[in-house]
Amino acid sequence: MALNAIKAKTILMPCAHDLYFPPEDNEIEAGYINGADFRPFDSPWGHCAANPGNDPDFTAELERAIKELLEE
Repeated sequence: MALNAIKAKTILMPCAHDLYFPPEDNEIEAGYINGADFRPFDSPWGHCAANPGNDPDFTAELERAIKELLEE
């Protein structure tokens, strides 16, 4: 599977209430990416949580995750 070829540090951070892109799919994908970190985020905004300004808590968590990833 192509996901096994990913060597980059990876964080998968789906919204727990995303009906369009269910987080369960990302959890399966994370199992194929060596060392991937699966971090579902609880937000009523679904996949729109990532839209700028929709969910400030998501934005803060995303920034924390990126900072952690770059510090490794």
